[in-house]
Amino acid sequence: MSVKLNKIIQSIEAIAPEKLAEDWDNVGLQVGSRQQLVNKILLTLDISAEVVKEAVTKKADLIIAHHPFIFNGLKTLSSDWEKGQLIEQLIKNDIAVYVAHTNLDKAETGLNYYLAELLGLENIRTLEPSNPVTYYKLVVYTPMEATERIIEVLGKNGAGAIGDYDYCTYRSSGIGTFRPLAGSNPFIGSLDKLESVAEDRIEAIVPVYELKNLINQLKKNHPYEEMAYDVIPLENGRLINENGLGKIGVLKAPMDAAGFIGAVKEKLGLITLRGAGNMPETIRRVAICSGAGADMIGLAKAKRADVLITGDLKHHDGQRAQENNFWVLDAGHYGTEKWVVDCFQKILKTDLGENCLEMMVAEASRDFIVNY
Repeated sequence: MSVKLNKIIQSIEAIAPEKLAEDWDNVGLQVGSRQQLVNKILLTLDISAEVVKEAVTKKADLIIAHHPFIFNGLKTLSSDWEKGQLIEQLIKNDIAVYVAHTNLDKAETGLNYYLAELLGLENIRTLEPSNPVTYYKLVVYTPMEATERIIEVLGKNGAGAIGDYDYCTYRSSGIGTFRPLAGSNPFIGSLDKLESVAEDRIEAIVPVYELKNLINQLKKNHPYEEMAYDVIPLENGRLINENGLGKIGVLKAPMDAAGFIGAVKEKLGLITLRGAGNMPETIRRVAICSGAGADMIGLAKAKRADVLITGDLKHHDGQRAQENNFWVLDAGHYGTEKWVVDCFQKILKTDLGENCLEMMVAEASRDFIVNY
């Protein structure tokens, strides 16, 4: 069974849209066409020569990676250097490359959420919310006989989606008045005569990126020549936003520091952990930021976390933790982000269901830091 690459991309971007990515990042389709058919997917944290070779050997049609394969601008595709050689191999073997990086890190239910669940946290919230969606309340006035049609147009075009519900609207009834003037072609009424019509006032919440298209679709389907509507800005987006870096949650039961270290090593599949700062007696509230998240030390403390788990801890990060009387655990960049392959699998299996393709985890993916 084959699936168009575009469908796979849509599944991932429903959770981690490209617009969430940091400005400096490079995410999305980096090699290949959205129209090509995919039978096998190779999942990896990084794309290296070994990973590309594995993809060729295993006849994968697509590599999905977390870290960008093409990050800075390419000045040449010459096969006299490694990047050019890898791109040549990918193209010759019809292997596409797709990347979800900081957009997946920042997604409400992306990589950091997956890690928080893996660690057994509850009441999970975003540590540093960002990229709030701007919402509007759209109010449309329509004759009662057209109400159901208007609600259908609202729901089909992105309005009224709240959590796990869609088509969420509220209607109230009243009397609308108008007088058709010369040059008009009224659906109801006669020229120069004041009309009173029983109408419904229908309101629904709509994200800004759906607003323009939605209004156009409503106008095409509304019976009136001039549709009456209101667009009201809301604060909901900033208040309910859960996109952003890191997560914070609570353990099901408090643990002592030694027990917590053992649990983290077991759940993240680590042999060792590095740490800095002052170790508390009891761990209850835990913050986590995949990759390099030492900048979150102050924020995690301000949000009353007992510990921050991240990677790439430097000497002065440890000093800052000590000075702030806070505990940080360094699980490594690879240690926190190697789980991205499981995160990708969960997203695709959930969305594609029976149509999900064969997914393989790259055996060549590895930690580039070696402990001797």
